[in-house]
Formats: sequence, C-alpha cells, structure tokens
Amino acid sequence: MSNSFRSPRFGDGAPMMSRRAALGLGFGALAGAALTGCASGDARPSGVRKAAVPPPTYVAPPVYPGAIVPEVAGVPTAYPSMPKKLARTVTEIPGRGGTVRHFHLTWGPPATPLADNRWWKGLNERLGVEVQVTEVSAGNYDAKFATMLAGGDLPDVVQLTFSAGCLKAIKQGAFADLSQTLSGDKVLEYPNLANVRTEQWKACTINGGLWGVPIDVPAELLEFRYRKDWAEKLGFPDPPADAAETAELLVAMTKGNPEGSRKTWGLTAFPGMALDLSYGMFGVPNNWTYEGGKLTHAIESPQFEAAIDWLVKLWKSGGMHPDALALGSQTDRYRAFVVQQQVGMAVDSAANFHRPYSQYGKVVAELDGAFAAFIPPGHDGTSKAVFRKTAGVYGINAISAKAAQDKDRLAELLRLFNWRRGPVGSEEWYYQGWGAEGDYYTRGADGEPVQVEGTNLDADKGAVAYGLTPQSWVFPTAEDCVETNSQMVRQSVASPVEGLQSDAQDARGAQLEQLFATYINQIVVGSRPMSDIEQYRKAWRSQGGDQIRREFEAQLKGS
Repeated sequence: MSNSFRSPRFGDGAPMMSRRAALGLGFGALAGAALTGCASGDARPSGVRKAAVPPPTYVAPPVYPGAIVPEVAGVPTAYPSMPKKLARTVTEIPGRGGTVRHFHLTWGPPATPLADNRWWKGLNERLGVEVQVTEVSAGNYDAKFATMLAGGDLPDVVQLTFSAGCLKAIKQGAFADLSQTLSGDKVLEYPNLANVRTEQWKACTINGGLWGVPIDVPAELLEFRYRKDWAEKLGFPDPPADAAETAELLVAMTKGNPEGSRKTWGLTAFPGMALDLSYGMFGVPNNWTYEGGKLTHAIESPQFEAAIDWLVKLWKSGGMHPDALALGSQTDRYRAFVVQQQVGMAVDSAANFHRPYSQYGKVVAELDGAFAAFIPPGHDGTSKAVFRKTAGVYGINAISAKAAQDKDRLAELLRLFNWRRGPVGSEEWYYQGWGAEGDYYTRGADGEPVQVEGTNLDADKGAVAYGLTPQSWVFPTAEDCVETNSQMVRQSVASPVEGLQSDAQDARGAQLEQLFATYINQIVVGSRPMSDIEQYRKAWRSQGGDQIRREFEAQLKGS
C-alpha cells in the first residue's frame, strides 16, 4: 500500500549521520501491545455502549486544599504535597478471617515474602484476612492466565486484561457478573467504589455484564522521557522536531558514547517504547477508523506502514538494543536499563517518573532535570503526534464465579475492594502508599513522608498493592505532570469501536496477536522484507480480521 508520508531521512543500514552530530545511543521501556484490536496490555477504551442495567451511581471523591484540578477530563486531580489530615473511610475491619487468593499483574520483581514483609502483614491486619498473591509478570500474563484457567481452580480475585483469552473466559462464565450487585444506588453500600467514574464502569461492562472493579489509570497513561544531557552532548540542544531527527538522536545515543565507556542504547525493547513512539509520531489510528459506514483497521492505514518503515530503518541504523525482541517481554531487564541509566529514551506511566521514591522517580531526581519529559513530535515536524485515548481502565479486578456463589463471601470481597479503594487523603489510601507510621516513612516537619533509612517499601509491596488503589498524583512536581499529561490527552483520540464486542475478536484475538509477532516483529529486525507487510494484512483479513470488521460495522450501523 502506498502512502503519502515522507520517508525517514536516516540511512538504510549504514550508520546514520546527524546533521548536527554523528554519534549515538538509546533506551526504552513499557512493553506495549500490538494493534490487534484488543491486545493484552492495552488500556480498555472508553465509551462502552452496552449495559444490562444502569451503571453504579457516581459520587465524586473529596478534594483537599492545594489540589490541582485539571481542565482536561481523564487527567487525575493532583497534589504538590500530602493532605495534612487523613480521614478514615472504613470504620470496621472488612474481612471475616481466612484466606483470600489474588492473581496479580506485576512489572517488577516479586514482593518480599510475607514472613519478612511488614507492609503485607499490616495490610492483612487491616483487611482482616490473609491475602495470598500469585504475582505474574506482564510479559508472561497470557500464558500464566491460560494455565490457571485450564487448571480450573481460580483464585478469589483475578486481575483481567482485555486480551482475547480474558474475554473468552468472561463469556464462558469464569467470573461473577456484578451488574445486579452494584448497579445504581446499590454501589453506595460500598461508598469508596462509588468514586469510580461512570465511563470506567462502562469499560468493565462486556456483553451486558459488569465484570469487576476497574484498575484505575489516567485516560492517557504514558509520559515520555529522554536524556536531555546526552542529547545536548551529542549536538541536539532541543527535543527532536520530527521523526527523522528522533531517529538521528536515538542512533546517536547508541553509538555516540554519551556515558564514555559504559554502553548505552537509544531504545531497548520492542514492542513497547518503540511502538508507542512510532505510532504516536505517525498518527497510527486507535485500532480503527470509521468513515462512510466502513471500518479500516490501523494496520491497513498508510500511517501504520510509515511507522513500521521508520522502525525498520531505526533498527538497521542501530538505534535499538540488539536484544530488543527478547526484552519486549522481559520487564525486569528493560526497566533495569532505565535504573542503570543506560537508555536514552523511555516511556512509562506518568506517576512512575514523578513519585520521588519510585524506581524511576529516584533516577529522575538523581539526574536533576537531565531525564526530561517531552511530547514526541509529529512525523513531519508540522503535524502533532497522536496518542490513544482510553476510559482510564487498564484492566479489571474480577471475582471468580465460584467465590461469588456464596453471597456472604461476595459481600466480603466487595468490602475488601471498598477498603482498598480508599480515596486520596484517607487513612486506607495512605497506608497502601506509605505503610504504617515509622515502618517505612515518617512525617517531616512539613508533613511530607520521609523515608526510613534502610527500608524498601517498593520491594515489600510488589504486586500486592497494584490495581485496587485509586490513581493518585501526590508529588512536588504535580503541576508539571498535570500539564504534560493534559497535553497528551488533548492529542489523543478514541477508537470508533470502543465498547463494542466481537465474537470473532474473542475467538481469533490471540491468533492475530501472534500474527503480528510473526510478521511485524520480524520485519522490524530485518528477518522479513518490508514488502511482507502486505502478506501480513492479507493473513490478518483472512484469519479473522474481516469477520471482526463486519461484526463491528453491523453494531455501528445499528447504534
């Protein structure tokens, strides 16, 4: 398919020469998912149109003095400092003893074992149960989920992505439909759950059923960062102005030795940062475009072809780590490149860069402005990059159908969810973020948390803390974070099929995801020619893509 995009300027395999510098290196993060319609790891799109019952009633969470309230919907309210007084929102211990098993996503190493973990022990005491967690890395999630499902012994709580496997499990009845339990004012029995926005509940509504409590994220989760100090050293005083200059910078970061003898790279993982970056710069559609009653998938667009062509040339020029394909699923390894300061460009959740005590926050603080936020440019230097808007839901905290058969057990699990959803400024929220007073943090004279020397709360929390607490931005750079994220949201678009369901997608999604890896991954690293992109499109259409299209078009025409 021909396209109207200007080809990137850097060379086809030969080391590229910047018009301002002739050297290079790089870096990357966040294993994103391929554009296969409903890929594992994608945040759930907004605007779900189907619901069997009214969504749960929305009650806005409290806002405390000093709040930075964004003008752009989907950007979290932020605070430059900790609320001075904490409110208790749950007066009784929610659990009734016993064990609650969780299946949890993680992007880091496992939590410190319970026997040596003060935070986990304290959480169990506050919840009134023993929380047992199976931590699953994002890169291994689909395989581990399939194995768990095949075994038939589902934990009480399972964190679902919107992958084909998860959607199929929902349809097969593996999880509890909470629509009758939480619809309308029924949710007020669990008041912290009523703080969940309506569009987030709708994103968890599939085939008329409400399948759990959303994993809360901003409408545009990501923030991009680059090593400004390296760029300046290599002859790039300003952020890159277009796709060609971005490639020049990434190659320079790999080959220009900005850290002397210590090896560095422009990008480290594919997919992930590389796709997020190229899709944004070339304005690859958010899964589909809809014009004249017809849907065109993103992979059929000229923008997609231009983005992949850019990546092919970037790989040939040496702008990516040579193990980028393996690193795409090896979360710990590619995150380590950021921590070890060996990567020139990264993308991750905005909060991870801004929280002073997070892994990435420590890197940002240590580099003191050198690891700078930026919004990628449009491919041609005149247009703006375009990102993917969501409802602010990364996944679903689902309850197994077996656990929900016992109504008392279901109510207990929802009470636990309610405690974990304590809003910003609550005692419940504070404990999950900072632990008990004196264990990991104390309050300084200004009321801000001060880390206790020799402690590592991140290691103790691991994945145990992930996915149930509300998104909260409380850090000194809150205003900068809100400003950058607001612009990202302004430059993002929703998918026209958001919230629609496709039986073919559920059945063929995993196969189509693998097809992407078979063709596009290999095209990018040079194992297949760029011309094979048309073979990929034909295979995608014949193996389910056209059927998915027809099912979505029928729903759009009937809406």
